Amino acid sequence: MKRWMCLSVLLVACTDYDFKSLEVSEGGADDTGVPNDSVGESDGTTSNDTDDTQDPNNETDDDDDCTEAVVAFNIDEVSTLQDAVSYSVAGWSQDAVVISFDDSTLAPDQRWRVSAVEVLVLIADGYYPYFVDGSEMNIQVFDAPNPFDAPDWTVTKGIVRSEHTWTSYTLPYDAYHASLYGEFEQQGAWVRFDTTSVIPTSGMNSTDFLVGVMWEPPGMVKVGYSNFNQSCEVNWSNYGSGWVLNSDNAEYYACSWPMMRVEVEIITDGDC
Repeated sequence: MKRWMCLSVLLVACTDYDFKSLEVSEGGADDTGVPNDSVGESDGTTSNDTDDTQDPNNETDDDDDCTEAVVAFNIDEVSTLQDAVSYSVAGWSQDAVVISFDDSTLAPDQRWRVSAVEVLVLIADGYYPYFVDGSEMNIQVFDAPNPFDAPDWTVTKGIVRSEHTWTSYTLPYDAYHASLYGEFEQQGAWVRFDTTSVIPTSGMNSTDFLVGVMWEPPGMVKVGYSNFNQSCEVNWSNYGSGWVLNSDNAEYYACSWPMMRVEVEIITDGDC
């Protein structure tokens, strides 16, 4: 039985959440109260570091453009850590949720795109010394609320322990997915996936868009999942035979987010 969550109403970022850069966001997702020292951790690249001249996806010259990074969604503001999930643990390969961005306040000379996604990567304490550095994790962004309506932008990162700050987490006693052997003590790090190299500076079009995670076999990298259980009307998953909307399956009465944060970049033509 899948015990995951999605929002029954789409999140309207400009209305419901205070925008702030992920690199200065505060708070932690650990429901044990352990401070999360790795909040907003960067992998060393930011959207401003991207060399657009080498990226064929970037269709406009933004050398003279002004950019502002804002947070469209932060899981820490609405939920806490519940489970540790991977392809090897749970058996599904893709999971994504619909997020909304209110572009009604943008000026005619402004456009927007998802610039970064952070996910909480977890490694069981007992497995941490043996974790194979370089094991890959993927995030996906779709310029549509349905994965069949638009191609995906995918960013892949090899997880190297020394590149991140790890914090101790304890999964709650009722965690449905803990690990292969049910460990509740975990080491976690917020890992940043910069999407500015794959999403063009011409911007995104659909204000309702999908953001999620994808595992390639053997899929050993675990991602934290929240206890924010709601209806499944905006939660898409792939259990091995392609994308399905979880609300179409009566067995899945509740769904949950991957523990993630989504950053949006607003691009203004011309100098700041």
